Amino acid sequence: MYQQQQKTPFCALTMYLRSTGKKAPKFEYKADAKSLFTCSLTKKKYKLSQIDEWYNTEGVQNFVRQGYTGKWFAKTQTNESPNKYDQGDTVMVLSFIMIKPFKPQPNVDGMKPIGKTMPQYREMPMTEAQPPAPEYAKSVQKMEDMDDDLPPF
Repeated sequence: MYQQQQKTPFCALTMYLRSTGKKAPKFEYKADAKSLFTCSLTKKKYKLSQIDEWYNTEGVQNFVRQGYTGKWFAKTQTNESPNKYDQGDTVMVLSFIMIKPFKPQPNVDGMKPIGKTMPQYREMPMTEAQPPAPEYAKSVQKMEDMDDDLPPF
């Protein structure tokens, strides 16, 4: 039977920022200093000062051991549960996501690498530019014999 690949769970720390109702260059989204980040693995809440504690949890360290690194991502989405104090209908989702680093593959879709598909340069022996003169040819004695006569006008 086929072996199913175990899909690794999504590992991130996420916080939602509410709309301020203002447009750029002013800040469009805000969150209180007391706002909490939510772990996608355990759903546990962390303060900004506790991010190091989250990073050292066993679940996140499993990702670190596999070579994952953290990157910040942000997106805007429609606010599904607005309260009466919200200034807009969108929220910004700020996430610190553990992603696997990019490793280039030796070939793509079974195609050969460029070095193998391009013909390689091979050293070839020198050949003569013109064929040798026939046996009956004579060398020119005087340069005047070399010039052709021009036809009269």
